[in-house]
Amino acid sequence: MKKKLFGLIYMSSYKIQLNIVDLKDFSIIEKIDSPSFIQADNKSEVFEQDMAKICTAIIGFKEALKDYRVKDFKFYGNSQLIDSLSASYIADQIKFRTGLEIEWLSSSQIIHTKVLSGIKSLHSVQDSEIGVKPTYLLSLGSAMINLSLFENDKFVSAWSLPLGPREIQQINQITTDSPSNPIDVINDYIRSKIDHLARQLQTNSNCAVIIQHTDVMSNHFLAENDTADEISRDTFENFYEQTIEMPSSILQHTYQLEPAVAEHTLPNLIVIKRFIDLLNPNKIFITDMSVITGLLMEEADRKRIQKNKYGNEIIMTYAQNMAARYLVDPDHASTIQKFAVHIFDRLRNVHLLPEKDRLLLSLAATVADIGSFVNQVCRYEQSAEIVDANKLIGLSDRDNEIVSEICRYQTTDENPSQPDIGGYHYRQLDPQIQLEVVKLSAILRIATALDASHKQKIKKIVISLKKDNQLIIRAKTNADITLERWSFNKRAQLFEDVFGIKVSLKQEGMNRR
Repeated sequence: MKKKLFGLIYMSSYKIQLNIVDLKDFSIIEKIDSPSFIQADNKSEVFEQDMAKICTAIIGFKEALKDYRVKDFKFYGNSQLIDSLSASYIADQIKFRTGLEIEWLSSSQIIHTKVLSGIKSLHSVQDSEIGVKPTYLLSLGSAMINLSLFENDKFVSAWSLPLGPREIQQINQITTDSPSNPIDVINDYIRSKIDHLARQLQTNSNCAVIIQHTDVMSNHFLAENDTADEISRDTFENFYEQTIEMPSSILQHTYQLEPAVAEHTLPNLIVIKRFIDLLNPNKIFITDMSVITGLLMEEADRKRIQKNKYGNEIIMTYAQNMAARYLVDPDHASTIQKFAVHIFDRLRNVHLLPEKDRLLLSLAATVADIGSFVNQVCRYEQSAEIVDANKLIGLSDRDNEIVSEICRYQTTDENPSQPDIGGYHYRQLDPQIQLEVVKLSAILRIATALDASHKQKIKKIVISLKKDNQLIIRAKTNADITLERWSFNKRAQLFEDVFGIKVSLKQEGMNRR
C-alpha cells in the first residue's frame, strides 16, 4: 500500500520540530527536533531571541522534506504566549529568511487539538472501560492547563486555567528570601487557582485520568514505540516523591530532558499531584499524544484519508455547554439552528459562502441568546461580549470574532441605541470578515423569527427561490404564527438588502390524520 507522507512543522515555545508521517496510520517516518529555545521572562520576547536558531532549523527541515520527496507539508506555530504584533513580525522574518509561511494557532485551536489527541489516546489504551467510564484528560502546556472530560466515547466538557509553568515559577521570587519550602508555596498557589474548578468537579473513584504533555513522565514510563500506558496510583506517588526534590541538572540527566523542560518539571508534577488528589481516579494513564497528534488527525480528515467524526462535534458540544451555562432554551436554540442551516444549504448559489461558514452559523445560533442571562435589553450585544471572553474551542481568533459579531447583529431596529450593520462598530471590523458577518447575520435573523414565540410552532420549512428574485419560505404548521409573521417582517429587511431578494413567509397547513 502506497504511503501518504505528510510533513508537519510545529513550533512551540520550547522548540521547533518536524514530523514526517504516514497519514494512513500516523506512523512516524522521521522526527527532527531543534535545540530548546531560550525561555524569555517577557512573553513578548518568545521566539524573537531565537530567530536564527528557528530559521536554521527550518532550512534543515526543508532539506529533510526534499530528501523524503515530501511536497505536502504545513507549518504551524503556537501563539499563546505572544501578541498579534509579535506574531506578524516573527512570521514576516521567517518568510523572508526561509520562504515558508507559518499559520498561528490560537489558544482555542490548541485546546481543540489536545482534545482530539485525547480521543486518540482513549482508543490507543488497551482497556475496554476507557471511553465508557468518566475519563479526564489533563494536559499541561506553556500557557495554560486544560482539563477535558470524556464519557461513553464522547467529549463532554473542558475547562482551562491560565496557569503555565512561567506563572507558577514567578512565586520563586516569594520564596527566595523565605525559609518556606517552595513546594508548599507552589502547592498553595495552585490550590488557590483551581479551587473554583474543584467545586465544579465531582470526585468519582470510578474515573480515569490521562496525563498529557509531561515529558518527564513520558520519558520514564513509555517504551520507545508506545504512545500510552497505564501506571498505578502507588507508582505515581512513588515517582512523585523520588522526583520532586531533584535539582534541575539531575532531572535533565535522569530523564533525558531539555533544560527548558527540566525547569518546569517541578511545578508540572505538583499540578498533576493536585489533580490526582482532586479527581481520585482508579486508573492513571500516560500519553505522549498532544497537539501534533490532533493536527495530524485534522489533516487526515481534510484529505479524506481517515474520517474524523469528532472535530465539529467537540466544537458544537462546547457551544451547547456554554448555552446551558447561561440558561438558554435548548429547544429554541436547536430549532433556529435547524432552520438557519437549512436556509444556508438551500441558498448556496446565492450567498456563495464557504462550507466552514455553515459551522459558524450553527454555533452562532446556539449561543446567540446567552446574553439574556445578563441583560434582556441588550442581550445580543451581551452575547457577543461573552463569546469574546469565552472563545469557542477549535476556532481561530478570526472565526471566533465572526461568531461573536453574528450574535451582536441579531438586534433589529427595535432598539436604535444598539450596534447595527453599517454602524460605527461594524465599520471597525476587518473588511475581510464584514461580508461574512452581514450575510450570516441576515440568515440567522430570518431563522430566529421562525420561532419568535419559543414554542416551536413551525416544525418544517420549505424554501423556494423564484426566477423573479422572490424567496418564499413556507411554514408547515397548523398553529397560529401571528407572532412569527410579525417578527419575520421586522427581521427580513437585512436579508433583502444584503442578497437583493424579496423574501416572504407563507403558512401551509399540515395534513391531519
